[in-house]
Amino acid sequence: MAYIVGMDRDYDVIVIGSGAAGLSAAVAAADVGASVLIVEGDKQVGGSSRLSGGHFYAAGTSVQEEAGVIGDTPDAMFEHYMTLNQWLVDPAVVRQYCDQSAPTFEWVKNLGVKFSKEGVYPSGVGSTPRGHQPEGGGEEVVNVLDGHRSHKGVEIVLNSRVSALLTDEDGRVNGISIGDDQATCGAVIMATGGFGANPEMIAKYYPQAHATEDWRWYIGSDGAQGDGITLGESVGAALDGHDRGLLLVTPGFGRDLEVLLPGWLILVNKEGRRFTNESAPYSVLGGLIQNEGGHAYAVFDETARTAAKPGPISQANWVSDVLHQKAEEGRIFRKETLEDLAAAMQVDVGGLLGTVERYNNDVASGSDTAFFKAQGLQPVTRAPFYGVEIRPAIVCWTGTGVRVSADTAVMNKQEKPIPGLYAAGETIGNLHGDRYIGGGGSFGPCIVFGKLAGENAARYARALNE
Repeated sequence: MAYIVGMDRDYDVIVIGSGAAGLSAAVAAADVGASVLIVEGDKQVGGSSRLSGGHFYAAGTSVQEEAGVIGDTPDAMFEHYMTLNQWLVDPAVVRQYCDQSAPTFEWVKNLGVKFSKEGVYPSGVGSTPRGHQPEGGGEEVVNVLDGHRSHKGVEIVLNSRVSALLTDEDGRVNGISIGDDQATCGAVIMATGGFGANPEMIAKYYPQAHATEDWRWYIGSDGAQGDGITLGESVGAALDGHDRGLLLVTPGFGRDLEVLLPGWLILVNKEGRRFTNESAPYSVLGGLIQNEGGHAYAVFDETARTAAKPGPISQANWVSDVLHQKAEEGRIFRKETLEDLAAAMQVDVGGLLGTVERYNNDVASGSDTAFFKAQGLQPVTRAPFYGVEIRPAIVCWTGTGVRVSADTAVMNKQEKPIPGLYAAGETIGNLHGDRYIGGGGSFGPCIVFGKLAGENAARYARALNE
């Protein structure tokens, strides 16, 4: 490990983690004039951010205006966010995200991340286009941030997992340990990501995901081990966000990531009834299925199967030959009558028959009178009939993390800041609620709170010298 000579400590700021949050923190801290070290447990920078789409959820951006979205405000974003989550999230932290989303978006855009007006879209259940898709996805965002990290002389140590936080006699966090090596600093920023790759933490902090058992898989980095929780608790940090996160739906017979179900199927519960618009955004669909006991069945007929092909957003599982193969393997129920299909799925026969009859009548009239699905209406009439079990089981991100103040200081159980300790990104536990705001609603805060943590930690550390 490298050290800076001539100081009473090795660095002003040490950042743990090099995803979007950690890199944003390091660049922002360096901009304030701090000496910075990043410590990354993996052999390359980027973490789960590199694997993501890199979308940014923000209100009032220049790219929105280019796309014709005029007059969107942080106030409107805040109202939508809090209403969606029934105010069961930290208003101060959410308010900070909403207020800083556009300025931080412009910051990362000015660094060189490219966004176009064509990439602005309505994200989640809201009608206002706040999702911003970058060119090159999360990998390019990481590359741009890492380029600035390098240009600013921010040191980085790879393949080095932090084992402990150091504190002084007053309880101020003033360094880290990596095995037998230590480095001291004025402030530490934990940007370690979530714990989606840690089954023990999934069991403890995300019971909904744990209950999916062998259906569960994680789309992020293997380094997402929950180190921020472990390190934070070791110095008295309070936790928040228990049993929160985002579970994407899956038919269980493949590991292709899909965020939408095709519109030509119907989704029924154990009573055989539809309970949602099958084209519902992924941000809420998993929660809707969770309310039905954690699983549902997608029902369709032979006409739909033979015509099935990928849509604009990849639906690799829902392709004619794949569905045929999985039916042959017994992974999909295939029956000659709806009565037999209901029995195989163990759903109410009368409920399913009534649901299909009403749905077919709606298709004939051209209007879904139950859930107002606008696209993909197809009758379920031609045998054989198919039933596919669907569960929310793909772990996208995890919600439990350390509590922070609106300025990213990590809080203890007495609601007081732990001196010298900050957090950003998925390590934060009091930002997300039970309902995900939509695409870019997890990546965007990584950059927002990463930048904020970097600035605040740097100022705190530099003030120690005054």
